[in-house]
Amino acid sequence: MSALHNANRWQAGLTLVEIMIALLIGAFLLGGVLQVFVNSKQTYRMQENLSRLQESGRFAMELISNDLRMAGYVGCASLGAVKLTIDADPKADEDKGSNTNPKLTDFSNSTAITGDDNVAADWNASACSGSCVADTDAVTVQYAGTCGGYLIGNMGTDNANIQIPENNSCGVKANDTLLISDCSAADIFIATNASKGEKKQTIAHAANQNTSPKLSKVYGTDAELYVLKSYSYFIRTGASGRPALWRLDNTKAAAVGTNPVELVEDVENLQILYGEDTDADGAANYYVTADDIDTIANVISLRVQVLVATPDDNLAKSPIKYVYNGETLTPDDRRLRRVFTATLAVRNRLN
Repeated sequence: MSALHNANRWQAGLTLVEIMIALLIGAFLLGGVLQVFVNSKQTYRMQENLSRLQESGRFAMELISNDLRMAGYVGCASLGAVKLTIDADPKADEDKGSNTNPKLTDFSNSTAITGDDNVAADWNASACSGSCVADTDAVTVQYAGTCGGYLIGNMGTDNANIQIPENNSCGVKANDTLLISDCSAADIFIATNASKGEKKQTIAHAANQNTSPKLSKVYGTDAELYVLKSYSYFIRTGASGRPALWRLDNTKAAAVGTNPVELVEDVENLQILYGEDTDADGAANYYVTADDIDTIANVISLRVQVLVATPDDNLAKSPIKYVYNGETLTPDDRRLRRVFTATLAVRNRLN
């Protein structure tokens, strides 16, 4: 009887009160876990977007800075001192369908850098394709790109073929716009043919229509062959539907293939001020917008401002004000933004 009595006293289930208390404790624990998860996810989103923001800004500034510093480079002599000769118009064979390059005959000391205010209003329609962002700037830079094209022999005559080492990064092909220079002269011309042989690449520059095949001088082994670079940077709507930094290669036809190309997403604005040296002391006397430049050949530095936003929205509890180009602005979203600024010297105008 004693054992049966004790067995009847064993608990066979839970009371309603015990179940409710257990559910309440479980709810508290689950709520804590969910709160930790939500906070961790938000912290991850914040760190990820801040990293992307920093990376995009640094990458955009690096791309723009490298090209702007090279403006007007033509080799060992400055563009202002060297005699630059245009031997062939890059459009010369356009009617034959063999060349789609735009004209580069305006490449000079004054056009090594050119700028435009409000790219959407008065810039390149084919490059913008109706998607350029209003009230943002565009800048165009031209220079000779080094590619290991050192002459391996004297030309002999001013219309002779040009020979450079086979191991180069020039990638020269027919109808490319090229520049050859030494410390006293420079010529822009069109390669009508480019062939590789044993240890050398031979580049021909025969006459294009009414232009002369002759260069301005007979170049020797102290000369170098360059690929002429001409790039424009501007802000246009990207693949994500958000503003992005784009680059147009002016030596190729716009709106064909990958020209222009989207470089960095979520770059919302680009503003550039141009520093003019009016007294030839090597320092900018003032900085103005592209529309207010007095003499473009006197521009020796540029002040670049790039506004970059995070890829994700809803990172902040409310819209965060920011200061850009001297104005305090309030966005209509909750992204984070940062302004990247750099003052760049135009090196080839400082010697």
